[in-house]
Amino acid sequence: MKRRLASPLLLLLVLTSACATQQAAPTARPVPGAPPIPADLNADLPTDPSITIGTLENGLRYYIRPHRVPGDRAELWLVVDTGSVLEDEDQRGLAHFVEHMAFNGTENFAKQELVKYLESIGMRFGADINASTGFDETMYTLTVPTDKPEFVEKGFQILEDWAHGITFDAREVEAERGVVIEEWRLGRGAEARMLDQQFPVLFQGSRYAERLPIGKKEILETVTPEALKRFYRDWYRPDLMAVIAVGDFDREKIEAQIREHFSDLKNPENPRPREVFPVPGHEETLVSIATDPETTDTTVGIYAKRPVRPQHRVGDYRRMIVEGLYHNLLNARLNEITRRPDAPFLWAASTTGGFVRSAEVTYQAVGVREGEAEKGLAALLTEVERVHRHGFTPTELERAKKDWLLRYEKLSAERQTVQSGTLAAEYSRNFLEDEPVPGIPAELALVRRFLPEITLDDVNRLAEDWLADSNRVILVDAPAKPDAPPPAREALLATFQAVQRSEIAPYEDRVQAGPLVAEKPKPGKIAEEKRTAEVGVTEWRLSNGVRVVLKPTTTQRDEILLTAFSPGGHSLVADEELPSALFAASLLRASGLGSFDEITLGKALAGTTVDVEPYITQLEEGIEGQASTQDAELLFQMVYLTFTAPRRDEDTFRVFKDQLRAAIASRQAQPEAAFHDELTKALTQGHPRWKPITPEFVDQVNLDTAYRIYQERFADASDFTFILVGNVSPEKLRPLVLTWLGGLPSLNRNESGRDVGMQPPPGVVRVDVSRGIEPRSQVQIVFTGDAEFTRENRHDMSALASVLETRLREVLREDMGAVYGVSVSGDISRRPRPQYELNIGFACAPEKVDSLVQAVFAEIAAIQQNGVGDSYIQQIKETERRTRELNLADSEFWRSVLELYLTEGLDIRDIPRFEELIAQVSSDRIRDTARRYLDTNRYVLGVLRPAA
Repeated sequence: MKRRLASPLLLLLVLTSACATQQAAPTARPVPGAPPIPADLNADLPTDPSITIGTLENGLRYYIRPHRVPGDRAELWLVVDTGSVLEDEDQRGLAHFVEHMAFNGTENFAKQELVKYLESIGMRFGADINASTGFDETMYTLTVPTDKPEFVEKGFQILEDWAHGITFDAREVEAERGVVIEEWRLGRGAEARMLDQQFPVLFQGSRYAERLPIGKKEILETVTPEALKRFYRDWYRPDLMAVIAVGDFDREKIEAQIREHFSDLKNPENPRPREVFPVPGHEETLVSIATDPETTDTTVGIYAKRPVRPQHRVGDYRRMIVEGLYHNLLNARLNEITRRPDAPFLWAASTTGGFVRSAEVTYQAVGVREGEAEKGLAALLTEVERVHRHGFTPTELERAKKDWLLRYEKLSAERQTVQSGTLAAEYSRNFLEDEPVPGIPAELALVRRFLPEITLDDVNRLAEDWLADSNRVILVDAPAKPDAPPPAREALLATFQAVQRSEIAPYEDRVQAGPLVAEKPKPGKIAEEKRTAEVGVTEWRLSNGVRVVLKPTTTQRDEILLTAFSPGGHSLVADEELPSALFAASLLRASGLGSFDEITLGKALAGTTVDVEPYITQLEEGIEGQASTQDAELLFQMVYLTFTAPRRDEDTFRVFKDQLRAAIASRQAQPEAAFHDELTKALTQGHPRWKPITPEFVDQVNLDTAYRIYQERFADASDFTFILVGNVSPEKLRPLVLTWLGGLPSLNRNESGRDVGMQPPPGVVRVDVSRGIEPRSQVQIVFTGDAEFTRENRHDMSALASVLETRLREVLREDMGAVYGVSVSGDISRRPRPQYELNIGFACAPEKVDSLVQAVFAEIAAIQQNGVGDSYIQQIKETERRTRELNLADSEFWRSVLELYLTEGLDIRDIPRFEELIAQVSSDRIRDTARRYLDTNRYVLGVLRPAA
């Protein structure tokens, strides 16, 4: 039903509940599979009957839900109702430290054996093996295969060990201390420094103000095993735990395993009470204005705090809908304002959601240009006050209801395709926050029941609730610049009064009637048809030259995914026109289509799922799109208009450039941005087409040039390939394809992307950048050069990157305790000429850069000399097999892999032959690949260090 706020400085993404009104339930169309919904608004919401919820005698709760997506997988979670807010003063950061120690030795798994075992059965560290610590909870998550019973059994053994068997070996605590400190270091920066200033105001009088999960560095540096054990004994106990199992398994067997593994867990004789810490209210508006020389944005956020309201009743669900409609309506108006040339803010948003365990918040915020905080705040408050005085309009509410209903109709139609991890997360919130779990059929039934009866008055009155002075906090973030000082507290508060005294006219809902396409094009014909049985693909060549590749997938998702591409891209434009070419597709998309500008087009598409976006890259132009099957024709119409009816709009152009300038104006204040620019300059040898995006670069963007380039790139459909994947039937799509794709213009051009002459540097190049306040360095090591492009070579490079990432994680993180994580990626591309790139990256303390770089090259040398052990080869093979199992059932995978094979000139019949590539992985092959591509006489080493 909802998600909680991850950080007070981020927008809430999903809405939660608001106040209910006692009304009789109207008759609504029944939903198959939905449990009975009580008519009484004060009655409890039903619980999804497909979930088994139980409680052991020791108080541990469990949730079991058989679910077949993804197949042969199970989510096994241990959720502990404890987090950083429960730490004693000398324990700040220990809740998170304990979570780390769960991977560094338990009763049944010595150091690293746990991760090694899980990786040996194809699980990926981070993706399938993870944990997290928050203010109020700690969660451990496993995704295990279920095709062998021992995998599930071992998974429960790991959860049990985490619940009461972490060993806290003194040597492992010392080793992991460095990793935790590096995670603390990685999280520092402008946002963290501003949070340091703002949390005491936002959480005034609350324990939350002093209990950030990452903790205090001085405590992390001195923590002892005994201190960690004390936190573990106090709070890791069965009455504060839940075990969640969702996946492709037998319910009764899973319940028996949970009872076997967790029934004997004991609670302490005198358990510490698990308090829920309040966020005290306050009558006055609190203000915190934080500036930082490295932040790039100016934002003003208004937080209206309140205690958590009940959410378990039928009426609470109605409340959630009303509140969600309000925010959707207000956000639509705010978004419309950002499209004006004279917009007083760059973006604005409004939402309500969970905050911490004891509180929720309504959050309304604007992003503004430097020095315009008061102006942006006034504009936001004006829109809230406009709703308060005049309300929303019937047409606005009608569109919002259409979108709301569509969302739940789609969720219901696709409920069997929901990922098991999504369900597990929902059940964790039921345990931690008592969030109801009625299930999608019940939620759709509630939506169908309540939407028709919700009135404008129900929605409009919420504006008054959020205009109150009490429990309100204003937070301002801004760059620290002497020539652009932030607003004063008094000026911000005066803005509220000024808006209330101002004249505000009612909103006018600007819509446009009529069809998107005034006249259908003349349909084309299928000139050639063939079927590739190995991959289940049907291919048509249309009479205008368009190539159409259709791939039905077995997933039950109600979706059509579309990709179209053509060779050319902005490589075909002159250097001086590159700025206009880079932004041409984004600019034209923001201008609308045909006779509809972006605002009226969005309103015309209310209640639909269609999304179409053109792009122009270096070597290609193309379109990405998606829709539900019921909107298939609309999807094709949008594609047709994207080719034939782009809009040239002066107002959109002014807004676009203004927002682009604002986005990059302070970019160089970020140390990472300056580092990226210098690294790119080195890797491209200062090629003019890879210059940083600066305000001067934006000034070169010309509307006429961008419009002309866009038209040129999409003038000829004859060399386009369209890929259609998902719930697609060739016979059902045939008439739509013939009309809307067969009717596209054709010039029969013969184009290809141009090699613009960018060459990676020869020899060894070192890039040193000194920027930033925090004691943190970033290291990038990039190997590049010419390569032979083959399917086998690409896979060899991928295998090398995988094993190198694992080895560097073990060496730099586990053995040296000097990094939080290491990323390694590698690929070989064919166009514009065959080249390879392998990139190694990590963050660390500045004084450790040289030793860590030496360790990286020592590991490379070891692989080049000796290859790797059998355990790493088996890990790669099993991980690739497991990943491929999931990919083959995923429409997005098929869209991307078909695009890759078709653009790179590979045979799509080889897609199912991936097992042949896996079988070829060997120590000798990885050794040879490392020798071929990791030339220690040719690479770029980039190091970002803090300023002296």
